[in-house]
Amino acid sequence: MSGTAFVYGTLMAPEVLKLLIKRVPESRAATLKGYARYRVKGQVFPAIIPSTSESKVKGMVLMELSRSELHILDVYESEEYYRATVEPELEDGSTSPADVYVWKDEHKHLLDGEWIYEEWRQLHLHRWVQRCQLLLQQPDWDYSEFMQQHLPAYLDMTQGFMQECFPQQRQQQQQQQQ
Repeated sequence: MSGTAFVYGTLMAPEVLKLLIKRVPESRAATLKGYARYRVKGQVFPAIIPSTSESKVKGMVLMELSRSELHILDVYESEEYYRATVEPELEDGSTSPADVYVWKDEHKHLLDGEWIYEEWRQLHLHRWVQRCQLLLQQPDWDYSEFMQQHLPAYLDMTQGFMQECFPQQRQQQQQQQQ
């Protein structure tokens, strides 16, 4: 099962995607209406929040992401965001359902000013990639922290995967338990 994600910040950089999910998925330029993008105070990354119907955020839709890739993005985006489903408009005028990471209301006071992707690429990309590399090299970053925060979802995902792949074994286990 594959999914899509509308990205509008650091995840638009192929270099970041390659580090996190080990590939650069197919993508399409898109615009998300009804949201505004801001810089997070003291940080170099952005956040989006619902806004007026005239507001829009330019970004891109990452196509055909696996469940595990979406989980990696969940961990990357941290607890200050929640994942929502939206309908960004693609360049050809069509829309495509996609997940997006939206800044939580309780953290709105941390938003300050405009965030510009091209400026971030020029000024911060190199350092951001180095930071991601350091995090990924720490043996406990992607495992223990992921497990602490996402163990129930991970177990549900794994159980669902096993049921999809091995339905006969599931039936046998149920019969043995009775």
